[in-house]
Amino acid sequence: MGHNFTFLQKSVASEHWDSYVLLDNQSTCHVFKNKSLLVNIQPALTPIAIHSTAGTSYADTVGYIPHFLDPVYICESGIANILSFAKVRSAGCEIIYNGDVDAFVVYGPTQSLSFHRLPLGLYGHQVQTTGVCLVDTVDSLAAGYSPRQVAAAKLARRAMSMMGSPSMDTFKFMVRDNLINNCPVTLESIRVANDAFGPDVASLQGKMVQRTPDRVDPTLVAIPPEVISRNLNVIVVADLMFVNGLPFLVSIS
Repeated sequence: MGHNFTFLQKSVASEHWDSYVLLDNQSTCHVFKNKSLLVNIQPALTPIAIHSTAGTSYADTVGYIPHFLDPVYICESGIANILSFAKVRSAGCEIIYNGDVDAFVVYGPTQSLSFHRLPLGLYGHQVQTTGVCLVDTVDSLAAGYSPRQVAAAKLARRAMSMMGSPSMDTFKFMVRDNLINNCPVTLESIRVANDAFGPDVASLQGKMVQRTPDRVDPTLVAIPPEVISRNLNVIVVADLMFVNGLPFLVSIS
């Protein structure tokens, strides 16, 4: 039986760790103690041995976090739910440290999670459990930003509503090109608002479904005979012109 190896640091056990997920940069795989946070639990194709200062444990069962592809090993004799920093990064998630709130913010394809520093010095995210899903509220998504950033994000969302809820790309274009006089909104506050509060519903309504384009009826205009008679013999001259090594075709008639 082949084994992969991971390292799990143990300390004083406590029941409240069941509701926390720790981000660990010394773990080589994901290991959860609380299997109620996972779905699709099944035998592992490759069992692993978990080595720590308390000894060696074996995990032969895996589960999955909803909307997350990597398997998570289940070790009910452990004391914590651990996400491997390296595995999360390899899955394509961006991880940024926010020094203002002392937290690591993990950006996924549709949402973000904030791992704040806990009293023991570990960085963890407390989850709400409903069935077998990890549920993120607006408060938890905004927790990775400072109060000033959240206030600026609310101002950006309010300004977007006052302008008639344009699309996100249009709103960014208006702010970037200074098309709005005395507008305190920045591109950064727009990004934070979209991350913490999600897409603006009003700007999406009626814009996400493909509409049937208007039919175009071509209108052909006849060329006047006098124009044709004056342009029967046209001399066209073309040549290649190079600018910084790039060729351009230049023509004149």
